[in-house]
Amino acid sequence: MLGLLPVTSWAKGASIGWHSDDNREYLKQRDFSAVCYLNSHGESFRGGLFHFKDGELQTVVPSAGDLLIYTADSNNIHSVEEVTDGERLTLTLWFSRNSTHDEDMKLISRLSQIYLNEESCRSFFPFPAPASSNMYLFSREQSFHEEFGINICFARLLVLGFSIYSSSDENLLEERCDILLKPLKLTRSDKLLSYEFSNILHALQVVQYYLWKSWDLPRPESTLSWGKVTELSHPQKEKVDKLKLALIKDHKLAWETFGFRCHESTELQDFNWACFSVAITAWEDYTSEKHKDLIRSLPHWINYQSIFCASFDTV
Repeated sequence: MLGLLPVTSWAKGASIGWHSDDNREYLKQRDFSAVCYLNSHGESFRGGLFHFKDGELQTVVPSAGDLLIYTADSNNIHSVEEVTDGERLTLTLWFSRNSTHDEDMKLISRLSQIYLNEESCRSFFPFPAPASSNMYLFSREQSFHEEFGINICFARLLVLGFSIYSSSDENLLEERCDILLKPLKLTRSDKLLSYEFSNILHALQVVQYYLWKSWDLPRPESTLSWGKVTELSHPQKEKVDKLKLALIKDHKLAWETFGFRCHESTELQDFNWACFSVAITAWEDYTSEKHKDLIRSLPHWINYQSIFCASFDTV
């Protein structure tokens, strides 16, 4: 593998004109491109269709789970039309025939440094990764300054009906980015869950996992698996509102970008904290299993100098 882009968010207004993926001298090592669609046209966004300039297949309608593979040269000039509503999510990879540009060994080396040291393996856990304090989105008319934009992690939680509470004594307006990196709690409809998340990204991961897996999760008992739910006190509510005000300066932008069809979500309409607490446990089990798979795979990757899906004998 030559390289990959992290998950790419194509927000409302995003597009790209006709181009090939090797259209710069420093990109000539790209031989093949692969685009994996993580959500579906019509369900999560409008617009954003993929077009080839030539050939029999000229338009691709993104559907979650589909993988589009094509040569990266001028034989496959393509474009993506403007996203008119919602958010289009993709994962893009490039492959090269030239082994000197292989990225696998760089990643394997880095993972080895982290995981094959016994001490760090015990103390380091990859989920959740620290949330960036600079993940802001701005409309075209706004200045690129956090005072005018929306914090992306918080906006995603907000349109799903959640907010956050921090017991930190720091100045909410001046230290809002630092607060998001520290432990915090989730609120919803004036209710506070006592379970403490590592940071805002951890909270967002669990919320999105709940939406993804809610129908597959075991039905909960009447009590919560994690923590307890209480009414927000007046001082707590004031703190929640102040933090919301500090992180979201443009509610319309937040809803236009991340709120596409949120109101139609059955999981959100039928939300209850007992089910959500089951998702917290399931998420920890899921990430723990992925961590174990990574540790078991590393020796195979090192041996073959390549990242692949390793199989393990079960007893």
